Amino acid sequence: MVNRTVALAALLAAAPALATAQNTLPRPIEVQQLRELDAWSVSALARADGALAPNLWANSDPAFLAALFDRLPAAYESPASLALARRVLFSGGDAPRGDATDAARKRFEALGRMGAADELATMAAGSNASLSDPQIAQYAAQAELARGRRAEACARGRGANFGDRPPPFLLRLRAYCAAVTGDRAAADLALELARTSGAEDSWVTGAVAAAGGAPGARPPAARYDISLNTQLSLAGGLRPGPNPLNGASTLSLVALARADAAPQPLRAQAAALAFRRGVIRASEARAILRATPAEITSALPPIAPAMRQVEAAPGSMEAATAIATALRQATTSADFTAAARFFQSDIAALQTAPDQAAALVYARAALINGDADVAQRLLASARQAGVDEAALAPLDAAFAALTNARGEDAAVAVRRRIDRGAAQPRAAARDVVILSALGAPLDGGAQTFLLASPPQGGARADIGVMVALASAVERSATGEAALLAVLAVGEGGPARLEADSVFRIIRSLRAIGLETEARAVAVEALLAGPPS
Repeated sequence: MVNRTVALAALLAAAPALATAQNTLPRPIEVQQLRELDAWSVSALARADGALAPNLWANSDPAFLAALFDRLPAAYESPASLALARRVLFSGGDAPRGDATDAARKRFEALGRMGAADELATMAAGSNASLSDPQIAQYAAQAELARGRRAEACARGRGANFGDRPPPFLLRLRAYCAAVTGDRAAADLALELARTSGAEDSWVTGAVAAAGGAPGARPPAARYDISLNTQLSLAGGLRPGPNPLNGASTLSLVALARADAAPQPLRAQAAALAFRRGVIRASEARAILRATPAEITSALPPIAPAMRQVEAAPGSMEAATAIATALRQATTSADFTAAARFFQSDIAALQTAPDQAAALVYARAALINGDADVAQRLLASARQAGVDEAALAPLDAAFAALTNARGEDAAVAVRRRIDRGAAQPRAAARDVVILSALGAPLDGGAQTFLLASPPQGGARADIGVMVALASAVERSATGEAALLAVLAVGEGGPARLEADSVFRIIRSLRAIGLETEARAVAVEALLAGPPS
């Protein structure tokens, strides 16, 4: 949704009645013009849905923000970091003081790398003035191509103000748009302009010819590195080569997932990856996987056969086993979170578990999904199933973090974690440090325990990032601090970090008012366990 900043008309009261007739006339109504949205104020998140305050960039330097946007990753291995980055990048606000043009472009570029096709397209459409910028127009066109909206993508290319030297991407986009509509002359002209400007690409030339209905004797193999090349490959009927999704951008994954004509099982793989990266919903991923022909049984993502079993016999022991198997196959926190989110409603409806290990993994999935009530029930079920208390201890700590335990409840959670961590005191100490970062009180016994059992190790967060994070928190630079927290967590997520770094990141997020995000980092770190 696009938030429009509106300057409301100020209605001035009529002047009080005076003795003279002329003074009894009302004063004119003063009207202020609506402020046009720009590349900063446009938003894909409503305030009611969690958008940050409009002053999120007020105390930041635009040149530093440009560098910060540039450092954001294309794929997030930490679900908590992804949620935090999305909240910041989707929030509209006032532009930072100074020349913020380059930083605005970098904001849209970060959205494109992330693969947020729907949000990027929405924001670009809400800020028509920004679309004349050739760089923003390219990101918007890529997003529309990922959404399968060719007409809108072609319009973005035509609307960009690129002067006498159009960027190679826009020339290739023009060639694609002309070829698929049957205008071969215009397509050839665009390719010739690309050649004369030193941007000739033999693959694009062959793909455009195939898309225009005149493939060469040996058409090139499909490319899925960017969404334009993905749509060219689909339009030309190009066949994928070996390992076709290696190097595929997230926008390309979205394009493949949403294309009915995409080859199977490639489409199913793209849908699973796009869902894992948080750019399509579970309902959409399920619909795409459900459309996979039944005779295709190999090279499918692990959630696809599990979904078939679950939907064939919902609520059965076979379904419960299939979900547990899919969760156990996860090798990273991001994989586990994706499987947990995919089967979220199915997990909530489970009435039984095939074994103790399954009961434990169900409870962990409910916690990572943020389903406190379901998690509480599943933790009780795991206890009834005889799961060892030492194995449940980190999950109990995560439950306390998720439910924002305070006061005596938080103190009890700390004592319980210490008591049940006797076999691995350093792992328990790390969890106690994380709970304390959320405000859990440490009594003398807890402090003594930490002195005797230093938290289990891990990597230290980048010192330069952490210093910059502390500075941003002091300046109340909310957006900047949040993105620095994303960088501090790093690609491997909070599970790889030593306790002090996790502690400082959580405290920083709380200091700028992002309590929910701080708890998400804590839950992720607690459930992943200490670094090995």
